[in-house]
Amino acid sequence: MTSSANQNVLITDGDQRASLAVVRSLGRAGIPATVGSSLPESLAGSSKYCAGRLQYPSPAERTEDFLASIEREVSSGRYAVLLPMSDITVRLVARMRDSLSRFACVPFPSEERVIAAQDKRSLLLLAKKLSISIPETLFAIGDEIAKEASRDLTYPVVIKPRFSRYQRNGKWVSGDVQYAWDPADLLRKYEAAHARVPCPLVQEKIEGEGRGVFLLVWNGELKAAFCHRRLREKPPWGGPSVYRESIAFDEEMVKKSLRLLQAIGWQGPAMVEFKVDNRDGQSKLMEVNGRFWGSLQLAIDAGMNFPLLLFRLATGEDVPTQFDYKVGVKSRWLLGDLDHLLIRLTHRTGGNGLVDDGVSRLRACRNFLKFYERNTRYEVFRWEDRGPGWRECKTYIRDLLRSGGNRKETIRAH
Repeated sequence: MTSSANQNVLITDGDQRASLAVVRSLGRAGIPATVGSSLPESLAGSSKYCAGRLQYPSPAERTEDFLASIEREVSSGRYAVLLPMSDITVRLVARMRDSLSRFACVPFPSEERVIAAQDKRSLLLLAKKLSISIPETLFAIGDEIAKEASRDLTYPVVIKPRFSRYQRNGKWVSGDVQYAWDPADLLRKYEAAHARVPCPLVQEKIEGEGRGVFLLVWNGELKAAFCHRRLREKPPWGGPSVYRESIAFDEEMVKKSLRLLQAIGWQGPAMVEFKVDNRDGQSKLMEVNGRFWGSLQLAIDAGMNFPLLLFRLATGEDVPTQFDYKVGVKSRWLLGDLDHLLIRLTHRTGGNGLVDDGVSRLRACRNFLKFYERNTRYEVFRWEDRGPGWRECKTYIRDLLRSGGNRKETIRAH
């Protein structure tokens, strides 16, 4: 595919690792990608494949200014596709989808459907109707319900925000997953969580392997699917994957994921997350990421080029369904994996959800030092494109110095 003005793509959220994966994917295909960020420099903007950079107001803190900036840029007619890359920007761009679509394709559904994917309460209730297994969940609304339920729950329990990102008083706040160890702990943490993001969920804590299905849905049809498993996460008790592996196509898990997305009326890329319950072997739905996901580079390395497929669909090509990819390919986010190790070394067993999973501190160190495992690719560090790796290292060290050497204060930022 040759480069031309009407093939330009505008990508938001330049510091997302998924944004870097998209820029590299499209750049290798000869498709120019402009990277947007609220800062002058960004991770994806440091790539040699970045064709241009755009600085805009923070979407989290200056929502209306961000939207005005995006509208001005897109209305210039320079872009064929606009790709928002985070929960916040997907929601905001979907809000202006009709007006922006006059100038560029926005390969996402309406704001109503984006909210349906982001709202964990509505999503899990929908899954139950579709006979998709979910963890035992208390759909608590209000402190009184939490107080009643706290007497009969098996601890520890998980307190999950209804939305990972929630807009309050014109600004967006993050909801944190917490663990409660007894009724008093639940009531205290539930109240704090409810004050930050209303109506959190109280859920049983499931031990088991995390698995995910990456899907690309277009006009109600499944165009591509990819399955993976999580090998390590940050933090170790649950969070973004830092080391993951492609696994064989799981037809049943893909069917459940597609059924859920079709019920929402989804359009575009999404990742559906499951956890395989050690007690019964069932894959239970955890959440949906209605956007490109942090481990996108794994799929690309395994031969499933989701960004290029999406671009081709968005620009009107007839793309055949694709399910073929390499099994056993691993992807490692090195600095995220370093955080995983540091948490294991500094948190006691049982703290905030970390259980005794048989991985000693010595074994964790040995696992981290396996730098040259077979079929493993590094997510950010690439010899042919070194800029992003250097930038991530500089940012990591800077944050560490600012925190006075206490990495636990800066882990959330990564």
